[in-house]
Amino acid sequence: MAFRLLTRRLVLEDLTADDCGNIRRIASDHEVMRYVLVWLDTREQIAAFLQRAVTEAEKPDRNSYVLCVRVAATGEFAGLAFLEIDPEARSTGEVGIVLLPAFQSAGYGKEILLAFLAFGFRTLNLHRVFGKCDELNTPSARLMESCGLRYEGTIREHVWLRDHWRSTRYYGMLADEYGGNAGHLTHPEEKRMKRNDLFITRRFRHPAKMKNRPNHNGKI
Repeated sequence: MAFRLLTRRLVLEDLTADDCGNIRRIASDHEVMRYVLVWLDTREQIAAFLQRAVTEAEKPDRNSYVLCVRVAATGEFAGLAFLEIDPEARSTGEVGIVLLPAFQSAGYGKEILLAFLAFGFRTLNLHRVFGKCDELNTPSARLMESCGLRYEGTIREHVWLRDHWRSTRYYGMLADEYGGNAGHLTHPEEKRMKRNDLFITRRFRHPAKMKNRPNHNGKI
């Protein structure tokens, strides 16, 4: 059974083979891809990206949730979102969002990020959730800050990304900050989620449930 998150306005669900064209729509938009640290320049790269997402979705203890974002009311494809669990430190998850231009500036990014925070901390019992963005991508930085993630630092000019040296800003939230004084808790979307507007339609157990216990390499 496919994994799915439902929020007030969106459906986040596992990618399928039918989404290859949707991924091409993302990949062919140069403005969308300018700051994205993923290479989808060829058919082979797109096929490999999709196959990895499908393969990970079939694993019982999956580390990767690469999801298609659709508008619940219309079924329109809006973009991609992911939550990736670090296989070496399975108490940590990374989140990311890529939306087509027509679906930007509508509050969808905030809705997705709040849903991932709720899923990561409440369901997966993660200790830390983080996101990163190109230093030039100020809307992404503002989004993470508005949801309560704290700026953690910048890696300067560490990779050539299409037309510039990318410097990457990191933002993170710890489990004890989620549910504490983090800014996102005052957002109306979070209140709706607390009233069960966030649904997870696949039940499973994840190794990160072993919260605060050391794993095989001593990390938590």
